Amino acid sequence: MAIIRTSFDTTTNSDLLKVGTLRKLFDNTARKTQTFYAGMCNDLKTDLEEEKDLRMAGLDTASEIAEGQNIPIRGPALDTTKSYNQRQFGTGFRMTHKMDKFNKYKLYDKQAKSLGKVMKESKDIEIHTMFNSPTSASLDCGTGFDGFAIAYATHTGLNPNNTDDNYSNYLNAALSHSALESGRYYFATLKDDMGLFMGGSANKLIYTPYLHFTAVELTGSEKRPYDATNTTNKPVTSMGLTLFENPRLTGTTAWSLADTTNDDYDYNVFTAMEPKMFSKDAPDNTQDKIVTSLQYFTYGWGDPRLLYVGHT
Repeated sequence: MAIIRTSFDTTTNSDLLKVGTLRKLFDNTARKTQTFYAGMCNDLKTDLEEEKDLRMAGLDTASEIAEGQNIPIRGPALDTTKSYNQRQFGTGFRMTHKMDKFNKYKLYDKQAKSLGKVMKESKDIEIHTMFNSPTSASLDCGTGFDGFAIAYATHTGLNPNNTDDNYSNYLNAALSHSALESGRYYFATLKDDMGLFMGGSANKLIYTPYLHFTAVELTGSEKRPYDATNTTNKPVTSMGLTLFENPRLTGTTAWSLADTTNDDYDYNVFTAMEPKMFSKDAPDNTQDKIVTSLQYFTYGWGDPRLLYVGHT
């Protein structure tokens, strides 16, 4: 166990324990908390240990029938469930009574504030594992209804009679004008779980900071960028995309299109308890202080189709 003792100060004069020896205590981790997951997920509250969704599909299309023929009777299609079980995350620190009493820079308060920031950012980093490994089907959060990774070439629906409900939400191509064209076509022709047209419209272009200039040029240019033909860029600018530069994306070529305003957008975070801090005396005779923080949340997806993964 790491314990913050007076020996933590290895300066020659033990500057942390004296007044007037330091102009300030510089710590650039004592900054504003940075989180980004809410831009890519439904941020939901719960008081349940498990949330469970069941995928189903309504009726297939009607059939022409002859005079006197019985009308076909059909029922909905039921599929698998997706469970979201609460996971717990925590960390903390311990400080000796002597260090707390004699340091002159309020280290206890600084560490407590740092603990609150670390808890929130740890949650953000954890949630982004599914977006940083969208082609993996072995993530801690599991998979969606069809058992495949987020980005997959043959996602399956629920039509028992054909494969018209299959779809691919993975382009595997660099961000470009033609890639955005492919993305628009994907949403404009999107099908539901019975293989029937449902449509969609991407409202957000999500990308790594490495692609910021490319994203701005592609969506903000009057003329088609990187093209000497003087062709209009109206097809891209008319998409009305909101740019979301996400520094939590670790891939240098990662970008996606998302329809996050759609009620069926199904990337979810369920929080049962925000980071809660606990302070107590050490369970021995040292009079040390122990501060811990605990939170409960879980995340994942059920239906991945409203996120079109351009590249990882």
